[in-house]
Amino acid sequence: MNKTDLKNDLVKIGLERNMKILLHVSLSKIGHVDNGPKDLIEAIEEIISTDGILVMPAYNSYGDYKPNLSIVNEYFKSQEDVICTNQIIARFAVWGNQKDKIAANIEYTEESLSFEAGEKSTLARLYENNGWSLFLGTDYSTSTILHLAENRAQWPSKIIFTEEFVTSEGKKIPFHDVAYQDEDFNEIGSDFEKEFHNNPTIFRKGKIGSAECKLINQKAFVDFAANWMIKNRT
Repeated sequence: MNKTDLKNDLVKIGLERNMKILLHVSLSKIGHVDNGPKDLIEAIEEIISTDGILVMPAYNSYGDYKPNLSIVNEYFKSQEDVICTNQIIARFAVWGNQKDKIAANIEYTEESLSFEAGEKSTLARLYENNGWSLFLGTDYSTSTILHLAENRAQWPSKIIFTEEFVTSEGKKIPFHDVAYQDEDFNEIGSDFEKEFHNNPTIFRKGKIGSAECKLINQKAFVDFAANWMIKNRT
């Protein structure tokens, strides 16, 4: 596929100018792309324009947590016009004219370090600004936005843990966060689809190359997921 092919497929599933997108992608599922991540990222950026927003996870290692970013994430966060947030565990790379409005940075205090995916996060700002999650060849287990739902929902076995972050100057700062669990994210996504599959204002589906893809309104998804967790998690 070339960039024009990608743009045509992305428009078919509902990608539009000015959209604010949180992207999860498996490039290998799409199939051959002439210039790899470059063509894919540029195709999305050209459709949504600089008046839109593109966000991708850009994880920072903390303690023993050392995730591997895909080549698409790595390419995206290396772009000149992309900024990265400064969370200690989960960072986001953000592109677009409104990136400073969406990117949530922190100070190294107990309050600011705590609940990184909660109400002070980039995820919350996407939710508040009519954001969409775009899944290109990935399932719901990759759905970072559902961590916002986990912050909002309460269930009997929900765990809040406390750890210490040590700054480069050796200062120890305690912080608190939810023990996140993505084991049921695919089940949440499946139930969400059953309810909203005929509502294109909330849920859109199609193919990009060989990959099954979904475009989902985050406000509807987070609200549904939080209620689902309350009802179904024990």
